[in-house]
Amino acid sequence: MAFDICLELPEFPDPFDFVMPGPIEISDVNLMKIIQPALTPLVPFFDMIDMIVAIYNCVKAIPDALGPPPDPSILTACLPDLAKALNKLLNMLPWVVLPRMIRRLLTLAIETLRTVRSQLMYLQAQILQILGTIDRAKNLGDAGLMAICQCAQANVATEAANVGKSLAALGKLLGIINIFMGLIGGPQVPDLKNLAGRPLDKAIPPFDALIKTLEAVRTAVPGPMK
Repeated sequence: MAFDICLELPEFPDPFDFVMPGPIEISDVNLMKIIQPALTPLVPFFDMIDMIVAIYNCVKAIPDALGPPPDPSILTACLPDLAKALNKLLNMLPWVVLPRMIRRLLTLAIETLRTVRSQLMYLQAQILQILGTIDRAKNLGDAGLMAICQCAQANVATEAANVGKSLAALGKLLGIINIFMGLIGGPQVPDLKNLAGRPLDKAIPPFDALIKTLEAVRTAVPGPMK
């Protein structure tokens, strides 16, 4: 009696080729994961084409709208598409885009700080439990329990250090925000110096202060709210 115990792996399909203007050719087995980033720089180009088409349609409608007999509805019918295309182009202007982008970057920084704060609160709770167990191990003279507690304490210290390292990218993000703030004349945001080198039990207040400051800066960013 034969047993089929071999599960064959399927072969990868041939790469899919996609040609962009330039010409630029992209080839990948899973093109969907890269097609959106690849096409993003072309969005303004497509928006400009929409604008040109909308203007052409309105210009073409002028003779028919003048008549005879005059019929303004022919011209007004093309105006919504023209307004929509124009709005897309206006939204690409720096003084429109930058404030909205800065607010989103500030929101990202604030949410990151809140996540890190929650992690530190959890580590604080852990270290308090470990210190209580260390006292118990001392009273019992239990060397094995003490060793376990010391190991757990070292792990908490490592986790806290890892959390600190994760803030390096946030520091760079705050620097980028300040560059953009300089372009629009907005307020500057503080760096992470007040968060460095603090013991775990004193780390939360500086986080709260920085989050509050960033929220105030986000409110003060000039320009339309949407």
